[in-house]
Amino acid sequence: MGADYLAGPQGLLRSINARAVLDVIDREGPMGRPEITRATGLSKTTVAQALRELITRKVVTEAGTDTTRRGPAATLYQIDPGCALGLGVDIGHLRIRAAVVDAVGEVLAQAETPAPRRQAAATAAAVTALAAECAERAGTELGAIGQAVIGVPAIVGRDGHTIRRAYGLPQGGKGLVEAIERDLPVPLILENDVNLAAIAEQRFGACADVGDFVLLGVGVGLGAGVVLGGRLHRGFAGGAGEVGFLPHPATELGTEVLGARRIAEQAREAGIGGTPSPRELFVRARAGDEKALAVVDATARRIAHVAASIALVIEPELFVLGGGVGASADLLLGRVRHHLARDAAPLPITIIPSGVPEDAVLRGAAWLARHHAREHAFAAATGAGRPYDTDPAGQPRGSRKGDTT
Repeated sequence: MGADYLAGPQGLLRSINARAVLDVIDREGPMGRPEITRATGLSKTTVAQALRELITRKVVTEAGTDTTRRGPAATLYQIDPGCALGLGVDIGHLRIRAAVVDAVGEVLAQAETPAPRRQAAATAAAVTALAAECAERAGTELGAIGQAVIGVPAIVGRDGHTIRRAYGLPQGGKGLVEAIERDLPVPLILENDVNLAAIAEQRFGACADVGDFVLLGVGVGLGAGVVLGGRLHRGFAGGAGEVGFLPHPATELGTEVLGARRIAEQAREAGIGGTPSPRELFVRARAGDEKALAVVDATARRIAHVAASIALVIEPELFVLGGGVGASADLLLGRVRHHLARDAAPLPITIIPSGVPEDAVLRGAAWLARHHAREHAFAAATGAGRPYDTDPAGQPRGSRKGDTT
């Protein structure tokens, strides 16, 4: 494709101008040529040339005409939804879910299946089958998808492929990445599930305008998605946010402070028989069961303890309560705030419910896949040669260790 562009400064300038036009349409479109000219500061001739090239390369398309303005009706331009496709996957403890989205974020297809419990190869096969099903429903081929992002309950290295502490995956995730890469003909990035939920919160939820926040994902385990300065913070080796292993007076050092197992333990201590799930315990609590309410309060106190510990280090503007257990904010939030006021009064801690109560991990994965697929398509269309240099979380790379910036 590089042969289609002039070499040297003239070709570079054309590429820069085309990207400026593309970015304005992406940000403000549909819009007419006069608005594009004003927004970019480019000449009418330059804008017209860029539009011709972008339409030819199928990243921009006409979107009707604007008949509301004075004078001749102007043609409107928008990003071509079909110029990039992304695949988001959420490998959960009970289910695997997948979705294909287009360049403007429209969900074209979605599917799910029970998660295999024993073999990593079976998990990989399920992911590939779901991806193929979604592609078929979306009316495209699997190979036409530009990027796949898979959320996993594990620590993911900065390379977006290495996983560790994958206790929630069959066989500890051994061989999983290799099996998926072998069978899925799509560029692949893995990401921690709670990190993806934090991305969804930033893009679609309560933290769109919040620079520093922490999403606490409470479910089978406890994890935190940490966003600082508007950027996902993953740590030097991807392990930032593994707050489920913070020391707590009631737990042995190195064991989980909160999660489904701890909630079950609290239920036994409260005198509740059988093995009710956290969901069942919270249903009983809503019905007024005193023992179940005691479990809810103990859970809330541990959430408050974790939030206070994090606040002492990074002092975020907001904490967001998410995850399967965190979805019971109606029962938990008041109690969490009570314990924070009693035990951590000097700390300015604000905690709110998630603005993405359903499918947060899948929505974060789909957004990130779309982001990377679009960047590749935009770079190819403008002759940039390669997409903007972003990390697996879709952030511009920088030099500070531990950042995703």
